[in-house]
Amino acid sequence: MSSAVVTRTSARGLRVDVRLFGIAVVIAAAVGYLMYTGLQGTAASYFVTVSELQAKATSVDGRRVRVGGDVVAGSIVRAGPGEPIHFRISDGVSELEVVYAGVLPDIFAEGRHVIVEGLYRTGQPIQADSVLTQCPSRFESVPTTATS
Repeated sequence: MSSAVVTRTSARGLRVDVRLFGIAVVIAAAVGYLMYTGLQGTAASYFVTVSELQAKATSVDGRRVRVGGDVVAGSIVRAGPGEPIHFRISDGVSELEVVYAGVLPDIFAEGRHVIVEGLYRTGQPIQADSVLTQCPSRFESVPTTATS
């Protein structure tokens, strides 16, 4: 007697395998889409400098952007309480005007590096809905004066 293993593939078994494969593909596509959309507009996306933004102004016109630069000295203007604040940021080469109506970070000041996120329209101030301030990476001691 021979002990041969006989396998049968029924049409029903094949349909179940194809159906499971189809479900797995749909689930993988959904997870991929959610990961892609979830990472957009988060800290995972980098920011551009003012010069880089102005170089590609036509391609980003009317879109949300993240721009980094230093707050220009003497550029911070607020008309009154509850009014939007206007300031300019610079990368040392170009400047960009920003309008922001939210609460500013405590360490926001002239000369401080900031990242603004908002709607950009060519030739207009960026309408920021987020202002992030970079914290100092190191603390320097204040020189003491000799007292006699």
